[in-house]
Amino acid sequence: MSHAAEEPRAPCRLYVYLAREAPIAVVLRRGPSEWARLSLWRTDTDGFEHGQWIRSRVYERRSDVSADGSLFVCFARRAGGPVTAHHPSTNRDTWIAISRPPWFTALALWCVGETYCPGAYFPAGRTLWLPFDAKSPDAGEVPDWLSVEGGPPPHVDRTDNWTERTVHHNRLRRDGWRRVEEERLETWSHADPTGATTLLMTELSDRDFGAYGGPHVVDYAIQIEASNELIPVGRATWADWDHQGRLVVARDGRLVQWEPPGYLHPIADFDRQKPVPEPAPDWASTWPKRSE
Repeated sequence: MSHAAEEPRAPCRLYVYLAREAPIAVVLRRGPSEWARLSLWRTDTDGFEHGQWIRSRVYERRSDVSADGSLFVCFARRAGGPVTAHHPSTNRDTWIAISRPPWFTALALWCVGETYCPGAYFPAGRTLWLPFDAKSPDAGEVPDWLSVEGGPPPHVDRTDNWTERTVHHNRLRRDGWRRVEEERLETWSHADPTGATTLLMTELSDRDFGAYGGPHVVDYAIQIEASNELIPVGRATWADWDHQGRLVVARDGRLVQWEPPGYLHPIADFDRQKPVPEPAPDWASTWPKRSE
């Protein structure tokens, strides 16, 4: 008896948040479709601490890491199925939460109740921006050393896709990316630490919901400043210069270092991980101490 071939499994999707003041990054892994996981990446040693799974849609473009890498803020929507210990005890199915990576357990949580929300981000070291007037969270509390601000962000997106672009574009601008205005397709540039090469990120589509990693289809290229040569890097779910000045690309569920003309050096493979829910350690339920 012949058996129909199984449909190829799509690789997981990775998105990375680089802390600005420490050699730390948070890796958000999405997949299977209803699951997400956080991992902590120490970019100076390439050591990884794989953390908590959550059965929710975590919106990668509406989330952020603090400057020192000690806090993660995310906008999330509960997936189908029973409520778990990681979800808020409310019938509202979307929320903004701050946690200690690589754990999702909320230190403070604001219920939202709909997806028309741009999420939240850290515009400065000890400041959190929320898309509504600053107020006490619905669960948990905020320490005195963290300032919570509402009101318009530095860059206000006025397109019909503002929920996906507001935090994403403010993070890009904060982290040194610049919009290339003369390009027909939306393109952003980010020079490497030496200024010798520039990473170009082009949005091929922001509405292809059937695309891998969708709805965002993003293409990357390297521009050599001395010769103006353009070297394709290709499609990826994320790419940027890390704290060592390496170009790191997230593709097919893996982090790789990319070197021209296209050499790939493996850093970590996340693709074969499977959801295994577990409680957070005690320390992840308390705020980190304020660093002086």
